[in-house]
Amino acid sequence: MSLDYHLLWAFALLWLAIVPTPGVNSLLIVHLALTRGWRDVVMALAGNLIGIAGYALATLLGLALLLAAAPSVRLAIYALGGLYLIWVGAGLVRRGAARQPSAADAWAGGPGAGSFVAGLLTALSNVQALFFLASIFASVGVINANPATSVAVVAIIIVGNGAYLLLLAWLMQKPAARRFYTSYRPMLEMVFGGLFVAFGARLLLRELAGWL
Repeated sequence: MSLDYHLLWAFALLWLAIVPTPGVNSLLIVHLALTRGWRDVVMALAGNLIGIAGYALATLLGLALLLAAAPSVRLAIYALGGLYLIWVGAGLVRRGAARQPSAADAWAGGPGAGSFVAGLLTALSNVQALFFLASIFASVGVINANPATSVAVVAIIIVGNGAYLLLLAWLMQKPAARRFYTSYRPMLEMVFGGLFVAFGARLLLRELAGWL
């Protein structure tokens, strides 16, 4: 089965413009790059990309349409995602306010495995990605593409997101960035935490607005 190269080029160019958009995935990787080593960054990135790939495949299989037809289920999933982000953000804010010397315990489970779980859960918490991907796939024509082209689209998403997040991590691992973070750690922890809380609250409020 041949690839639809015209569709793949159109999607790749569109995705290239979308990838740098700030979100919880980039926020997680930046925070880990500033506070931990490469092992944790790579583990978190692996979990994150698995979650993103899972959402892309689920979109191709019609999960977004199923959720659109089941408002109560969609609300429950949005609530879980939003509450997870708020919980993470609140923990970071508390650590920053307490001026603790280390932020390594911000992600449950310890080094390595805990970072992988954090990456996976952060990707999955962004339920809105399902509907965003559905709209992008529909606009480019991915929904009607053959299986080989659909798999190639998922590969473009993984490679694009992975390369961008690795670049962010590499920049944040620079000594100057880490020194700046260390100097202003309490304040920056609260900023990171506040952003996670904001993302979580926006996720919840956007879905709840349709029920009020």
